[in-house]
Amino acid sequence: MQKKRFKILFGIISVLFFVILCKLFYIQMIQGGKYSGISNKKRIRTVDIDTLRGSIYDRNGSVLAEDKHSFELTVIYKKLFNASLCFEQNILPNASEVKKLETNHHNLCRECHVDKVMWVEKVAGLLDISYTDVFNKAVKIVKKVKRVKNVVEKRNKRKIRVREETVPHSIFSHVPWEKVAQFEAEMLNLPGIQIESTPVRWYPQGNMSSHVIGYVGKLGEEEIENYDFKKKWFDDLKERGESKSEFFIQKAISMDASIGKSGIEKTYNSRLMGIPGERFEEVTLDTMRVDKLILERPSIPGNDIFLTIDSRIQSIAEKALGNRKGSVIVMDPWNGEIIAIVSYPRYNLNTLNDDYATLSKNPLKPFLNRPVQSILPPGSTFKIITAIAALEENKIDTNTHFQCYGSLKVGNIRFRCNKRYGHGLLNVEEAIQYSCNIFFYETAKVLGGTLLKKWADRFGLGNRTDSGLAYEKSGNFPKSKSIYQTINLSIGQGAMLVTPIQVAGMIATIANGGWRTKPHILQKISDYRGNILVNKKYKLTEKIWISEKNMDLVKHSLRKVVTSGTAKDTNLKELLVAGKTGTTQTAREDENHAWFVGYTPFENPKYCFVVVVEHTKGHGAEVAGPIVRKLLTQIGI
Repeated sequence: MQKKRFKILFGIISVLFFVILCKLFYIQMIQGGKYSGISNKKRIRTVDIDTLRGSIYDRNGSVLAEDKHSFELTVIYKKLFNASLCFEQNILPNASEVKKLETNHHNLCRECHVDKVMWVEKVAGLLDISYTDVFNKAVKIVKKVKRVKNVVEKRNKRKIRVREETVPHSIFSHVPWEKVAQFEAEMLNLPGIQIESTPVRWYPQGNMSSHVIGYVGKLGEEEIENYDFKKKWFDDLKERGESKSEFFIQKAISMDASIGKSGIEKTYNSRLMGIPGERFEEVTLDTMRVDKLILERPSIPGNDIFLTIDSRIQSIAEKALGNRKGSVIVMDPWNGEIIAIVSYPRYNLNTLNDDYATLSKNPLKPFLNRPVQSILPPGSTFKIITAIAALEENKIDTNTHFQCYGSLKVGNIRFRCNKRYGHGLLNVEEAIQYSCNIFFYETAKVLGGTLLKKWADRFGLGNRTDSGLAYEKSGNFPKSKSIYQTINLSIGQGAMLVTPIQVAGMIATIANGGWRTKPHILQKISDYRGNILVNKKYKLTEKIWISEKNMDLVKHSLRKVVTSGTAKDTNLKELLVAGKTGTTQTAREDENHAWFVGYTPFENPKYCFVVVVEHTKGHGAEVAGPIVRKLLTQIGI
């Protein structure tokens, strides 16, 4: 019995010993602790393998964003650390003497070992740059490694030699072909320095759809320290059959990976980011040259994102808007697919790093994605909702008429119409057609603010659409506290603020006969093998119950706006457009926001559209009308 117990105890101890050995191996090999020693001259190191970020395509498969290979110069951390140490201790000559180093390079580091920094001279010479550029790069990398080391040690509550201390670091990217050839010829004289191929983000369309696509960038200091943020990168690993582990999270920190900062690059960052691989190599300690490949776990490319955008129509819409500050949206009213979504000013994604400082100071705010971030009063476009609310709540009907004399006094305040001497006696259809303010003021008095807000909410105004575009704003539809406020709200003025994408959802619901439409930009997601992971087939399932009679009345009124109403001079009658113009006041007396929303063809809508030009001197039909005509003529209905 005692012998049996001894065997059991021995077995337990053996298992524990094996587990401890495995744990030590894991710490050394995987977590990037000290090199595993196999002799006094040989070591085993772990090298991360870059993965390709997934591509972004339009609905027809045209590439909007992809990874392309570029050459970068990498240097082992030991060399960078030594160079940084010499530089920061001011052992090197003064900055004013750096240019003299070309003829006096032996004075480069007399108080230190020359071989620790002589690589700087060779690299600077091959790249045709100054010594200080190389030293500054080394200092910057060493500081970043120290920050990462502090974060990891703080989390683990012990001293750790992090992976960043054992792997090469990139000091220069986009090395030209001719320089690559020169470096390859000199590699035997540059131990610990290599030319490596690395993926970089490329946007074939330049500045087209820049706000939609978005851009990528490196982690900032706050992001490095924000553990929860990094975990979100891998929030879909479980779907891929991978476990969420500390290993992958730490690997993401160490690889200095680019992450999505805006647009689709940000919204679907965890999908686009691949899973990096790793390679275990046997290296010679003094030269750090690879003698043998021991094991390699290949990287897994990121998923591909397909958008609902049509690049042809997107290009037409951008040209139609031109250099006017504002937004254009073209959408399918039957499923909410965004066909084009334009914001101006824009920026070129491929030159963003060089242009960023200038763009950031531009008062026109080129980084603002106006279709989802500009919150504006909708103006007379909101009269559509006021009319439907009053008709459906039985506050008015087709026989209701109000007299317009050009103004209406309520209490001590006089509210004016857009026509100085008035429109005369009007019903609701004529009020929409000619955009008579007085009719809607009178309607607001019998409708009330509560019912007005109820119907605005039903159409999604003042609420985010969750279209899939980053940083979307919700706007605001306030509770009316007085009759004066309700009157202002009835014509889309006052404290009501909406985004163009919300107005697109509103007009789509009118175009399709009352089905609540969810604007969206994602079509599907596939893995790198082409397998479909997500396929967004939206169906209209939520009906806003509006009587057929009232819906037909509003739709025919919108058609009359174009044929004989406020938009009759836009020449859109032959394009079978139905729509509503709008002009909203701004803080500046001579500037307005000019709106035009609608759909076409009238009988069987294929597209709905929203055009808004911000801070312009003209009015809705006058400014936005020509843009709509140019847009629809070139699209082809």
